[in-house]
Amino acid sequence: MAWWLWIAIGIVLLVIEAGATREFTLFCIGSSALAVGLMTVLGIYNLPVQFVSFALLSIATVFWVRDWLREAASHTGLREHEFGNVIGQIAFPLEDLIPFGFGKAELRGTTWSAHNASNVSIPRGRRCKVMTVKGLTLWILPE
Repeated sequence: MAWWLWIAIGIVLLVIEAGATREFTLFCIGSSALAVGLMTVLGIYNLPVQFVSFALLSIATVFWVRDWLREAASHTGLREHEFGNVIGQIAFPLEDLIPFGFGKAELRGTTWSAHNASNVSIPRGRRCKVMTVKGLTLWILPE
């Protein structure tokens, strides 16, 4: 296949990944297509070798690189950015929370799982500040 076709396929897959999924599967496959395009530019014109290289690179990156990319993205906050707007907001525990304990809290009229991130008990109804969100759990501290 022509080198430019591999490059075009790779770019299309990367654009779709950036705009839609963020699961890094299409990123891995698109990167493999770009690598095969580069191999073709460097002189590997044998079509079966191109397809086998694409398949092996895709499988390898999906199974070994994708999990690493997901982990790296979660450490930079890419996964939790959608709840960043609740950090600093006021939440009200719906039950007494023991130090470092878990329970429920209300924030903006919605019930959330809550984690008391302090070393003191928080009584039901006390104003608390949301310090962070991990998964779907609010980490709160008393005001």
